[in-house]
Amino acid sequence: MFAGEVRDELMSRDDLDKLPWPLESKFEASLLKYFLTTLSPWFDYCDPQQHFRTYIGNKAATDITLLYAVLAVSARHQSSSLHRHNRIADEYQKRCLRSLIAALDDPERTLNDTILASAVILRFFEEMTETPEESFRTHTLSAQLLLRITEGHVYRSSFTDAAFLVVLRSEIYVANLIRRPIGNLEDHCNIDTSLDPTSERMWALRAIAHAAKATNFAYGDVTASEYNWQSLMQYIDDWERLCPQSFQPIYSQNRISPANPFPHMCYAIDYHVAARQHIELARVLLLASNAQSCLTRIQQARMGQSNDESIRSSVRVICGISMSNPEFMIARIGAALVIAICGELFDDPTETQILIELLSEAESHLAWPCLKAKEYLRGVWRV
Repeated sequence: MFAGEVRDELMSRDDLDKLPWPLESKFEASLLKYFLTTLSPWFDYCDPQQHFRTYIGNKAATDITLLYAVLAVSARHQSSSLHRHNRIADEYQKRCLRSLIAALDDPERTLNDTILASAVILRFFEEMTETPEESFRTHTLSAQLLLRITEGHVYRSSFTDAAFLVVLRSEIYVANLIRRPIGNLEDHCNIDTSLDPTSERMWALRAIAHAAKATNFAYGDVTASEYNWQSLMQYIDDWERLCPQSFQPIYSQNRISPANPFPHMCYAIDYHVAARQHIELARVLLLASNAQSCLTRIQQARMGQSNDESIRSSVRVICGISMSNPEFMIARIGAALVIAICGELFDDPTETQILIELLSEAESHLAWPCLKAKEYLRGVWRV
């Protein structure tokens, strides 16, 4: 169904603040279902309680701002991946922003779950809409949302924790793509970053938080000290040594197949996948910004001190996990991110062809313009 065929099914412009329920438009109902079945797994990654799907499934009936956010992001995703509904997505976004921006701009207002959910969803909309620089450096919504979170003007609940985790994961991807630090966002996500015994899910969240810290180290303005580098790398070693046995793959082998040299690593649960990918991402960032040596890359190679092969090994693990666990679609985004960061370190044609295919799959799934490093890497690899 294309934009011209559904224009008349949009909520009337005379009733922008009035929510009809049940929905009178079959098209809008399909967009809501599309979010709940296709897009909510991205928001509920590493969340066994599926806060977003459950919350939105219940609250969309009573909050028109939240409903507009959901309709906007569903239509935008379809316009990017299925090439339809682009203008309709813009209309839903405008309707949602009318009330949302006012709430985010009010410094005295504490954000409740509905406003926070709408803001997080529309932030996802922004990320699918523009180039990295336009979407992540200039858009008011993203900036205001992050500011309100870090200032603490948010009503805390279990849904808040779930929403903050979505923002943190997004910031890790964004910051690495445009090479900037995250700040202390992970401090607001209610994550226990010690290495004391805890739930398996918290062990996964620790890995995600550590990837955020490694991102700050890699792109921060403050001069990196050897001690900080060593302590961050030691945390990775300690995390791997102390995490529960269940974080080991349920099956692994050196190669996926004779034609695919990436490691085969099967996992049972999404947060086991997320933990391993984020630990390896943290390792990549630290190896790439090793403060122990000021030697040039050529000098390092001559002295056998280059970290390039260690970085490639971690990239292969991240990509192998993505290919070995196709049911966890978000793992493809982790693979695409590290390819965009480190793809130039690969020159084997068998590997580079697979890396190109992984980039294409991630672009198609998430529809983020910022992941489209494929053409640049094609030039580097001459494919």
